[in-house]
Amino acid sequence: MAEVTLTNVWKIYAGDVAAVRDVSFSVNDGEFLVLVGPSGCGKSTTLRMIAGLEEISKGRVAIAGRVINDVPPKDRDIAMVFQNYALYPHMTVRDNLAFGLKLRKFPRAEIDRRVDNAAQILGLGEYLDRLPKALSGGQRQRVAMGRAIVRDPAVFLFDEPLSNLDAKMRVEMRKEILQLHKRLGSTMVYVTHDQIEAMTLGDRICIMHDGIIEQLGTPEEVFYSPANLFVARFIGTPPMNIIEGVLKREGKALVFEAPPLRAELPAAWEEKVGHLEGKPAGLGFRPRAFGVLSNDAQPPAGAPVFTGELDVAEMLGEELLLHLNAGKNRFIVSCDPHQHNGSDTTIHVVPNFDKAHLFDMASGKNVTL
Repeated sequence: MAEVTLTNVWKIYAGDVAAVRDVSFSVNDGEFLVLVGPSGCGKSTTLRMIAGLEEISKGRVAIAGRVINDVPPKDRDIAMVFQNYALYPHMTVRDNLAFGLKLRKFPRAEIDRRVDNAAQILGLGEYLDRLPKALSGGQRQRVAMGRAIVRDPAVFLFDEPLSNLDAKMRVEMRKEILQLHKRLGSTMVYVTHDQIEAMTLGDRICIMHDGIIEQLGTPEEVFYSPANLFVARFIGTPPMNIIEGVLKREGKALVFEAPPLRAELPAAWEEKVGHLEGKPAGLGFRPRAFGVLSNDAQPPAGAPVFTGELDVAEMLGEELLLHLNAGKNRFIVSCDPHQHNGSDTTIHVVPNFDKAHLFDMASGKNVTL
């Protein structure tokens, strides 16, 4: 078993600067967990504490049930892949892969077996006699991953390994990392600032901000059911629209108002959101949670209609992003390019409340979960 468990972990630097604050989570045996968040959120520091490259200020880190707070990195049964490939330029690919095993005095036959196995997994067989300078960026990153594979560790740790690659190569390498995880079945912890990487790679995603965990869940959970405003605005391209307004009572109904936008909230929300009556609230919709009305179309009976003035239209091939202004409100609508003829500047859309969320603007909490 290679479960990784962090319990109430802190990292405090000089001057009482807390980079990681009371972080607790578990990575199941064989799971791919992604730590994601903006720069300075504590994700790399958390990974480095698992690796033993940063001292743990408070709390406990365990691998396979063994507390490793005071265990040297070389004895933690982990392998780490960094953003910087850190290959030895004067060594061939074969020697780079074998170097760590030679230091540990593995038998020559075992070294050859592991190197050949890693080369086969990563498609490096024809490059084994080349120097790193004769490889592309993607090939160098494969060598860096191969150096981790030959270790046959209990846990793989990745610290933004694709940041130095161009967009096309990142897509290819994401696919290769997923294939690697499927083939090896190993426990993997991966750090990135790129939420697309997080969504495509992770079995679960741990979203961090200012040293704390904002939400931990599957890609579907964090996308469709964000725990708070930070997650809603961080996950998704484009992110979730948050229209800021106030809840008012009209008879038995709760109405959301953000002039000129207005919508009666679903009756099923009453119990969860009623306490926000008269208080600032944020109504959240993903860009795809709107239906665009043609000029002569009628909305479904009782459905609210939001009307906005077109600011910018972004053509993305199979998707068109309409940036709309409605008073002080700004929101983005994703639609089929054929739904907009290019000349309309006033756009009418019907929001889908089955895919909507309401946020308490004071606490940031999603109150519709």
